[in-house]
Amino acid sequence: FKFNSDVKKAIEIAKRDLDMLVKDLEMTCFTFEDFGKSSLKTLRISPDSFIQVAVQLAFFRIHGEPGAHYESASTRKFKDGRTETIRSCLPEVVTFCSTMLDTKASDKDKYSLLLDAIDCHKRYAIEAVNGEGIDRHLFGLKLLAIKSGMDLPSIFLDHGYVRSSHMRLSTSQVNAKCDSFMCFGPLVPDGYGCCYNPRKTTINFGLSAFNCSPTTHSSQFRESLERSLRDMYTLLFE
Repeated sequence: FKFNSDVKKAIEIAKRDLDMLVKDLEMTCFTFEDFGKSSLKTLRISPDSFIQVAVQLAFFRIHGEPGAHYESASTRKFKDGRTETIRSCLPEVVTFCSTMLDTKASDKDKYSLLLDAIDCHKRYAIEAVNGEGIDRHLFGLKLLAIKSGMDLPSIFLDHGYVRSSHMRLSTSQVNAKCDSFMCFGPLVPDGYGCCYNPRKTTINFGLSAFNCSPTTHSSQFRESLERSLRDMYTLLFE
């Protein structure tokens, strides 16, 4: 290949920008060895929903508030289907998290709210894979408005919508029988990436955060996540 000066300059800029992105990303990858999906299934509990609730609880422990929470759902049952958003920061999940961290709350209440949170997440996940989620629909309407030259509908400028779309938790389950896991970065500067592979007796995690954010670190999130998983497991089995 023969590159002119403009192409060479573009390559150097791209290389510099990529190096900056790589240096800004920090990761913590580990195997959670206390339990896996097999024991959860004995109670007819969705392992994915259990882990998703634990991820939200881990965030709540660190930051003292819920965080907008994205989980990828496949819409492959539809022609040209790709993904939909499972919004794991559901009201029932937030209620459980706040109760779980309330030292005055009883284990009985925590247990009941945990089951409710898991069940609600599972139902939303089913709706999302069946094309009944809200995010792709709203995004499509937003793009149509922009393309048509319309004033952007007020819902897309609403504080609640904007905050709920700032996904501080970007998560995905990638199942594999082999002892492996996948990694990806956060969606936003002050967020976390969390990819996991639930196996029979263990769970593999790939966590990430950005060095530029003073409020997030993947190793701290690991500690909070492991504690959340253990505490929730104890509620179910003891």
